[in-house]
Amino acid sequence: MIYIGAEQIISSLGNSASENFNNALKGISGVKKHIDCNLYAKKPLGLLQNFELIPGFSKVESMCIKSGLESLSLINNSNLADKWLIIISTTKGDIDKLKGGDVDGAKPTFLAKRIAKKLPIASEIMVVSNACISGLAATINAHDLVKTGAYDHVLVIGVDVVSEFTTLGFESFYALSDSPLAPFDKHRKGLSLGEAVSSVVISATKELFLSTPIKLCGGVTTNDANHISGPSRTAEGLVRAINLVLQRSKVEASAIDFISAHGTGTLFNDDMESIAFTKSKLDKVPTNSMKGYFGHTLGAAGVLELSMSIQSIRNNKLVKTLGCTTPGTVNKINILLKNKDIPVNTVLKTASGFGGCNAAIILKS
Repeated sequence: MIYIGAEQIISSLGNSASENFNNALKGISGVKKHIDCNLYAKKPLGLLQNFELIPGFSKVESMCIKSGLESLSLINNSNLADKWLIIISTTKGDIDKLKGGDVDGAKPTFLAKRIAKKLPIASEIMVVSNACISGLAATINAHDLVKTGAYDHVLVIGVDVVSEFTTLGFESFYALSDSPLAPFDKHRKGLSLGEAVSSVVISATKELFLSTPIKLCGGVTTNDANHISGPSRTAEGLVRAINLVLQRSKVEASAIDFISAHGTGTLFNDDMESIAFTKSKLDKVPTNSMKGYFGHTLGAAGVLELSMSIQSIRNNKLVKTLGCTTPGTVNKINILLKNKDIPVNTVLKTASGFGGCNAAIILKS
């Protein structure tokens, strides 16, 4: 069995996994318009507030180092000398360095090397940059590498910051909402961007973790090769990812207690997911999107939302889909409109992204 735990989150909603989860339970959102933001003040954004940089390191580097150190503080020190891998999940890395002409510094591998030097483990590094499924793809890689014995433990860090490149890029698609995003809502207008870092540790050693870890049953990535930016109208790729992960994990669809969906708040993505969940016989399963709390954090989203799902399992609480008041997707699915206290034993986490990529992971208590 492979385990996942030591989850950590730094976002516009808080500086730990528990703080983020508790604020979400209270219905607090970190997504808002920032009058003093010279980047893109007209659109709601989930920006970090009062974040202190580590001297000599950029914002992205500082975020990753702080999150990584916190996750490593949640495991036994005796295992720090084992064979480790650090996987950085990001879509843009330290892209703002390009403005100053630092081309090498903007490369994600440079970011990974800088982070690895500041963490108390001797490790190799890997970068996963696969659009919005990056965080789940990185976690799936980590699971497989530990399961095959290539590494004892893997630290996965998902990170992205709001930048001029990303805001103007999504605006060019007319994908940004003028109001905070409303995932799966009938009147949704698009997504809101956010920034965050989240980290988790994956290992086959249960005793590594100071708190009881969660079972990581594995995951699947697929690609429907549908369109460079638009999701499949038939949801074929996501359906295949879901069905394969259920099959490989030996989990029946009826055993899923909760789905943490991608839920961007865009018209076509949310419709596509509703089709996929219906085709997979999961349309009655309680489903949410976390993005109303954080915005879409791109390369951080998969890891962040996995961490929030782990918190749901630990606390036996499901968080409502903030921003959704009147569900309205092409297929009717069971969107959580209120927080819910239920035993949470088995969770399906999904994600989809540009280029037709899809991912699905199953967690068990």
